[in-house]
Amino acid sequence: MKTKIFIFICLVSSIIYSQSANDYIKKVRNKFNSITNFTANFSQNYFDAQGRDQGKSSGKFTYKRKNKFIVDLKNQLIVSDGQTIWNNDKRFNRVVISNLTDDPTSFSLERFIFDYPPLCKSKIVKEEPTPKGEGCIELTPKDQDMEFKYVKIWITNDGMISKIEVLDRGDMRYAFQFTDLKINQDLSDSRFTYYPPKGIKIIDLR
Repeated sequence: MKTKIFIFICLVSSIIYSQSANDYIKKVRNKFNSITNFTANFSQNYFDAQGRDQGKSSGKFTYKRKNKFIVDLKNQLIVSDGQTIWNNDKRFNRVVISNLTDDPTSFSLERFIFDYPPLCKSKIVKEEPTPKGEGCIELTPKDQDMEFKYVKIWITNDGMISKIEVLDRGDMRYAFQFTDLKINQDLSDSRFTYYPPKGIKIIDLR
């Protein structure tokens, strides 16, 4: 009888745990469906398979619904109008142009929020202490076809994303963090189109 009770408790705990992860996913989806855009300070860190820090960069991140975004860093500018993505390497004065759907490395928040969860197992994970009401969920692919081993998403009390961590198939880990978020700014669609300046090298992969 004790064994049966123990199994029952484990099953109930597992259901509650899974449902809590789904609640966070629903929360962040509702938030992104309720806003038009946001701007934020943005930082990213890279770590190799041994966990060694491989560098850090920071800049500005601008997002607008339907996969429009701008990542403006010191040596790189990435712009997406929802269909085309321009990746400008400022150091080498070149821009690579590709279709957003053909670029799995593009920083599309909507992929993390809407596309990936149905293709993954989700659970709540305990990371560094977070304020009450905030949490971190981990998405693990159900098959081996996806380009990452896991994605962790930190979700604030009001449903915004504050941090994303990705472990790719090569065991490289990428952490992206947002601070000083400002919601529903006056952002025209024209800001999300990149016009290569004269003299820049263009590599068009479309």
